[in-house]
Amino acid sequence: YVCVPKNLVAKVPNNVTDEEAAFTVIASIGLNGIRLAKPTYGETFLVSGLGLIGLITSQLLMSNGCKVLGVDPDQSRCDIAQSLGMLSLRLSDSNDVVEWCRKQTKNNGIDGVLITASTKSNSPIDTAAKVCRKRGRIDMNGVTGLNLSRDLIYEKELTFQVS
Repeated sequence: YVCVPKNLVAKVPNNVTDEEAAFTVIASIGLNGIRLAKPTYGETFLVSGLGLIGLITSQLLMSNGCKVLGVDPDQSRCDIAQSLGMLSLRLSDSNDVVEWCRKQTKNNGIDGVLITASTKSNSPIDTAAKVCRKRGRIDMNGVTGLNLSRDLIYEKELTFQVS
């Protein structure tokens, strides 16, 4: 038995299999980040971390009419992202994420970044701040280091939230 408040339970419709329903909670993590980021049609978002939550988040953003870019250190995850219709870049010492994002946005910058990565490094936050346009949005769904660069966030007037 599981005892939870009724507003935390949803009946699985008869036409949804248990396997499909199992993704509901995982998808809700990405969906919460998306709701907080408030994407609008035509905006460009970067998803940092292309694991299960990142890939689902990317698909939800694309369904919302956004152009989605993704980054991850694992090439196989980048390949999956590309098979789903998004542009992706493997994080490595030889790949410049900031320059890649500038090229993909015609030097306008990223409208919003959803961080779904899991690392102790501050790199996802630093990269997000560097690739965002002025007044861009950063939402962290994942778990990363939180040593924020105040100067960069202040200069661009970025919004940062943790969901």
